[in-house]
Amino acid sequence: MTYTALSPWAKSGYREKYPINPRLDTLDGKTIGLYASFKEYHPFFMQEVERQLYARWPETKFSHYTYIVDTQEIDKDSINFPSFKHWLSGVDAVVGVGADMGSCALYMGYLFAQVERLGKPAVLLSKQQYISSASKGASARSYPGLRIVTYDGPGFVPNAVDCRQWTVDTYRDKIAAMLESIVDALTVPLNEEEQNPQPPQDYSEMTFTGTLEEINDCFYEHGWTNGTPVVPPTEEAVLEMLKGTDLPRDYVVAELPPMNGRATVEKIAVNGVMAGCLPTYMPLLIAAVEGMADDMIKLEGWTCSNASWSPVVIVNGPIRGEIGIHTGQNLFSPYTRPSACIGRALAYMIMNISGCRSQLEDMSGPGNDSRFGICVAEDEEHSPWGPLQTDFGFSAEDSTVTLFWPSEHTQLPAVNVSATLDKLCSVWHGGFDVGAMIVLPPENAALFTAAGYSKADILNYIQAYNRRPSSQIPRAAIGNNHPRKGLVFPAPGLAHSAPLFWNTEHMFVLVGGQDWGTVYLGGGDHGGPCCKKAVLPKAWGELCRKYPGGKPRYADY
Repeated sequence: MTYTALSPWAKSGYREKYPINPRLDTLDGKTIGLYASFKEYHPFFMQEVERQLYARWPETKFSHYTYIVDTQEIDKDSINFPSFKHWLSGVDAVVGVGADMGSCALYMGYLFAQVERLGKPAVLLSKQQYISSASKGASARSYPGLRIVTYDGPGFVPNAVDCRQWTVDTYRDKIAAMLESIVDALTVPLNEEEQNPQPPQDYSEMTFTGTLEEINDCFYEHGWTNGTPVVPPTEEAVLEMLKGTDLPRDYVVAELPPMNGRATVEKIAVNGVMAGCLPTYMPLLIAAVEGMADDMIKLEGWTCSNASWSPVVIVNGPIRGEIGIHTGQNLFSPYTRPSACIGRALAYMIMNISGCRSQLEDMSGPGNDSRFGICVAEDEEHSPWGPLQTDFGFSAEDSTVTLFWPSEHTQLPAVNVSATLDKLCSVWHGGFDVGAMIVLPPENAALFTAAGYSKADILNYIQAYNRRPSSQIPRAAIGNNHPRKGLVFPAPGLAHSAPLFWNTEHMFVLVGGQDWGTVYLGGGDHGGPCCKKAVLPKAWGELCRKYPGGKPRYADY
């Protein structure tokens, strides 16, 4: 049997590509803008670049700019963008550093594409291993020809060192080795490809015909799946999936970075079909896309980072029972269709609409065995507190999706209040702005309630007492130019007790599972959690009757 499948690949919001700006004829008499990103050593790095350039081209002037906000496109930053443009108007070209980690390199690619867009020739300095991220970031913002000079070296400053001296000692010779390449990138005329960049092939409107095996092989070869079998997204299957919403199929729910792929209702449905979703899951998939595009979630920070984050989808409200997603024992085990398929659909949308693929945009070091998503639902009926969505301003009657990106998943065997708090105050997670998803079984939650604890009390306790010597806190978490809310710097040379969590902003409590075993999912860094309401179609009742939620009827033995 043959199928004709629709493409899961989205059309990019930056499909048109532009040439980079003509280069300088000489550095003599020119003003070179030296840009530094948010890490504390970046300004010292660029000061050393200035020192070495000035030694060889003493007629050159220099102007410095440091942008202290991470995981933020500067043209979308209404506070800092005006000062950036003013600085840019006073320079002839820009050289910058900051592409020294996965998502950092991607955002630097965005920013230096913006420099080219504003009419200045730009050169980005990138660690060799992140040149793909930097190039993809620039191409994602229409400037695939951005000139990049590579180097190698550490991306973070060690504890207990003088940052300025460490930077000079570490990078003096490396900067000297790439000085000629920097000058060439500023002055060598553009080649034909840089002058006339061509847009990539547009797969978004294509269809693919073949057997089930051929469709699966084709989609895998294009990087649209991870190789596990998919349901062919035929026109008939997609039309049925679209019954899960009253929105028109060409409606753009959001544009998902880094590709800024247009998440039309159709593309959401196509990826949902591939993952095995039912039409009754469609309201949750649309809400999840809205969440990924929310300003609270810095999506590229999660999906393109060196750290290994995995998406978690939390379902609340009446839709839980209507689609048959379980909330009790085996909470995190994807035995049921919605738990298995919704998380997988989210992963496919990240690949095919966001445009995040292994070793191209996804720079996670060890990776994550849950990269293809975790989907759970809260056991609201057995929670002694209000359901999670009420913490975000929704009513208990609303059906919602909450998104969170942890990098670790730890089970903490504890059966009473003291033991649970003790374990939660001993977990460790390194990061800039640490958060946590804490899942308590109903039995344990009831013990906390009996002891007088609210959810906020639990979070405040962990924030206050999960501590360690400040010398053990990675310098990356406390020594950057962009300090986090609630941060108090430790005094130089001392190792006083310091909190793991600066605040409770990215922490929340969920009730689910059974019997024992509190679950801790550590996250933070790039925003969240984010909660969105699922909007049901007018024919929801009829759709639920056609696709009743339920558990498998397991064969006996």
